[in-house]
Amino acid sequence: MIILLYFDWCGSRKELKDWCDRVSEACGEIGINYMGLYGSMNEKWNHVSLFETNSYDDFLKMGRKVKRPPCMPHYITEILMQQNLM
Repeated sequence: MIILLYFDWCGSRKELKDWCDRVSEACGEIGINYMGLYGSMNEKWNHVSLFETNSYDDFLKMGRKVKRPPCMPHYITEILMQQNLM
């Protein structure tokens, strides 16, 4: 499954890079493919991070390793599940 983490960021670029580095490291420990940080074309959100994982539980484990910083006042996750049309 693909998980999109949409969020607002009110900190510095350095703080955002540090957070992304911590997320990437935690994903590596758990076996999640961190696909990176992207700019969101959605007017509501500043950024979106993409993750490829086998389960939402793994994503939650990663989230417990990297706490949400105060610079991220709002966020929402969207789960994209592959469809089998057979």
